[in-house]
Amino acid sequence: MRIERVDLFNFRQYFGNQRLKFSRHDEQNVTIIHGVNGAGKTSLFLALNWCLYGEGVDNIGQIISKEAVSRAQRAEIVETKVDVTFHHGGKRYTASRKLVGQKQQNGKILEAKTTAEFVLMRTPPSGVMERVDNPIGTMNTILPANVRTYFFFDGEKIDNFARPEQAAEVEKAIYQVLDLETLTRAMRHLETAAQDLRGQLKQISTGELQKLVEEDELSRTRDTQLHERRDSLKREHSEIQRHLDEINKRLRDFESVQELQKLYDQYTQDIEFAQQGLEKTIRAIRDNVSTGYVRFASQSIDAALAILEEKRQRGEIPSNIREQFIQDLLARQICICGRPFIEHDDSFNHLMHLLETATPTSLEDDIMDTSGRLRGLLDTGNKQHAELNTRMAEQVDWQNRITSLTAQRDDVHRQMKGTNEDEIRGLTRQREEFADDLSANLVEQGRVEADLESLRTRIKELERQIEQAKKSDKRARLLSRKVELAQKAADKIDDVRGTFAIKKRMEIEQETRRIFHLLAWKGEHFQDVRLTDDYQLEVIDRYGLPARPELSAGERQVLSLSFITAMAMVAQREAPLIMDTPFGRLSSAHREAITFNLPILAPQLVLFVTDEELRDKALENLKPRIGTEYRLRFDAGTSCTTIEEMN
Repeated sequence: MRIERVDLFNFRQYFGNQRLKFSRHDEQNVTIIHGVNGAGKTSLFLALNWCLYGEGVDNIGQIISKEAVSRAQRAEIVETKVDVTFHHGGKRYTASRKLVGQKQQNGKILEAKTTAEFVLMRTPPSGVMERVDNPIGTMNTILPANVRTYFFFDGEKIDNFARPEQAAEVEKAIYQVLDLETLTRAMRHLETAAQDLRGQLKQISTGELQKLVEEDELSRTRDTQLHERRDSLKREHSEIQRHLDEINKRLRDFESVQELQKLYDQYTQDIEFAQQGLEKTIRAIRDNVSTGYVRFASQSIDAALAILEEKRQRGEIPSNIREQFIQDLLARQICICGRPFIEHDDSFNHLMHLLETATPTSLEDDIMDTSGRLRGLLDTGNKQHAELNTRMAEQVDWQNRITSLTAQRDDVHRQMKGTNEDEIRGLTRQREEFADDLSANLVEQGRVEADLESLRTRIKELERQIEQAKKSDKRARLLSRKVELAQKAADKIDDVRGTFAIKKRMEIEQETRRIFHLLAWKGEHFQDVRLTDDYQLEVIDRYGLPARPELSAGERQVLSLSFITAMAMVAQREAPLIMDTPFGRLSSAHREAITFNLPILAPQLVLFVTDEELRDKALENLKPRIGTEYRLRFDAGTSCTTIEEMN
């Protein structure tokens, strides 16, 4: 989607007809709208949102131009209208939304908001304009309403994604921009259908089948509850971790314990590294054990090889005479010495006896191949056993290291807790309480995961028992089949969604890291950017420590902008990036980095700015990329704004 132009008629302070064209050039893809505060930048931003989605104008007062209302006669109809023309998928669209009102006796306008009409016209390659029958649905396929806030956004609020408490918002953004919500809705719809069908099955079932269906229904309800509990615990974990990060940040500011806090941070980092190593080792042990059946079959393999070796020593494998050679002699009825023979004479009978004892060529080849494979399995088993011993030793080493590091960190914590400063003691006590809460949270998460695993096993067993019980009832068999199909489809969609979400989360993490290092002026200070399993955007500094609590408002804004741009690139969704007041809280260094790189990252960039926001090097960076530029002229005498194109 690339916007071509916006036409306004009597929208807020824009009296009469006014037009603004956006640059769609691949190189000069930047459109800038300059205006002082109050001149109408936000009104233009609202006009776009209102026209395309009917949103953004609540609680902002009257949207029909007050100047137009003042010039109207009593009872006269006054209207406001916004048209947005854009290109998408090789077609040209014009979206229109208008609102009418009637001037009252008291001079005010009564806006008939229920009559706001949305029309979408489309011009296909044939060139004949046509009206789209389903305008809202079509608009949502181009740029969904629940996604538009990630592309049309207020620069003053963009830093929300980088706040610790916004993990749920980050996850929501990823699911919406990547259309994972569609899979979620499909999964829930199928689960609901399966649940309804189970209810019907329970009604027509009797005896053992009814009991099994009832237990299955209860088990699935419990499964849903456990999933919700697990998600709640993960959110609690993120919240506790946020409090711990804030406490550690505050403790770093106390000069008397700075060195101790530095040690505490280092031990924490080392513990996290060791825990990651332990988890990696445990996964390797599980993989080894899952393929370790060879060790249990070693005796059988040795016995098989001994049998083959015995046959080889007796000359049976390979045989002294090949089967094909004997068959050729019988077919020609001529001995290898050149003497002919006939059927059933001594020579013929001797050859037939040899043929019966000869090993078929294909069997000989299979036996030789089997011998090689069996020896290979023994070698594999020995290697697996050696690797398992190594991994088990590694596991013990990691566990000992974690125990030692934790004890050292606890000793540092006790030293800080024993300080004479009340505030430090209070913070260390809070940290201790939150650490205990975090530990309890992880234990509870483990318990819930164990319950879920046990419940999944029981549900599978119930499915098997229900399958057996339903065979005696034709109606139950048919209904149960429908339940099975609906549930399997829901489960498969959930698997696909989960796998796809993990893959895309990692891709977004990689792109966010790359873009953040382009846009952040202190890029060399930050070692890494991570998007964790629980959807926390985290920045790691050059010391390997989490640095998000220390980020300035500008750095949080840069991190959020990097995340939004990364999402658009991973989703391969071509949409304009429209920013209202994008640089208000950014330092000159950040402005310069963003203005140099952002036009390259976005297919179309629209900036609503004040002169104070965009100047000097930042403006110089943008100039080669500017396709169109406007200034909003506010007339204090009429309180109206005029859009003027700059040369």
